Amino acid sequence: MKHLGIVLLSALLLLSVPALAGKRQARVPQPQPVMSDYFMRCVSGKGWQYVESHEIKANGDIEKRDYWDGHAVEAPVQYYFTRDSITTYMDFDAYPIMGYRRQRFAFDGVNNSLTAGGTEVFKVMAVSPDTLRFVKYQAMRGDGTPIYVYATYRAMKPDEAEACRANYRYDLDTFNERYPVVPAQERLTAEDFMRHAVGFGWKCTEMHKMEVAWRYDAEDCRGGWAQPAAEDYFISADSLTVYQPCGHGVLGMAGKVKYTYRANGYYVATDIDAGFRVLSLNDSEMRIVKRMPSADGTKPVSLYCVYRKMTGDELRRINGTVATAHDGMELSMSTGLREAY
Repeated sequence: MKHLGIVLLSALLLLSVPALAGKRQARVPQPQPVMSDYFMRCVSGKGWQYVESHEIKANGDIEKRDYWDGHAVEAPVQYYFTRDSITTYMDFDAYPIMGYRRQRFAFDGVNNSLTAGGTEVFKVMAVSPDTLRFVKYQAMRGDGTPIYVYATYRAMKPDEAEACRANYRYDLDTFNERYPVVPAQERLTAEDFMRHAVGFGWKCTEMHKMEVAWRYDAEDCRGGWAQPAAEDYFISADSLTVYQPCGHGVLGMAGKVKYTYRANGYYVATDIDAGFRVLSLNDSEMRIVKRMPSADGTKPVSLYCVYRKMTGDELRRINGTVATAHDGMELSMSTGLREAY
């Protein structure tokens, strides 16, 4: 990159004049020649933890203050190397999430440049099995001037690298596909709810765990996940009959509870918090967001669920096979989940 070359050249010229060097503050050191094989031996199979970085001035001096001091939202990235890939762990503020991006990389031992995806990631100044120092493009000022920093990283311990992988669990390259945005809220009046929902049975056909930023996991978690499956419903004018699954697609006890449809929040509210928020509703389908107790009972889990309207035969078959509980008896599992979605 042209600007990076100018910055490094300025630093080398200034370092070559001892009189100036003695009077000025710290500056970018002269880069060490790094052979490709040696670089790979030093970095491969390790995570690299941020230590410090300093902005490089146009004259080759570096700021004393750490570049990230005072950044309340953004944070420095961390790295992990294999023989042919670099994983960058970053805080992605647009969502916000902690995610990673894995890319194949190449290291040029002639100019110490590491590139991935056709772009220079950084230029290595020095490397050892424990420490990695480099110059990288960091950001762009409002006037279009690029900012470069001189950064120092240290090799992570194995448990630190494992913790980093666990904390930064979202793959940014597949994030939008794996975690779609929950459908937009539709306006549903009390009359809409009465016309489309009341008097019908509703069967859960999709259940997805809610994630960050109003997104859900695209994988249907009705099968194989430890979380109990969402209930099916029959909705009358003033009560919900809740058919609770007992595993392997078999419905267990049925309980009935009074509800109120609150059109101002599109919420089906019950006294024992068995309610849900209706996102969309038509003659054949209902999409909701609800909370359920987690499988281990530690905290409630938010779910995005898709329901389809039952046929009359399905509803008669269900009512003929499940045991009916006293009102609210089998719904006590939902107690304590009263929170706004």
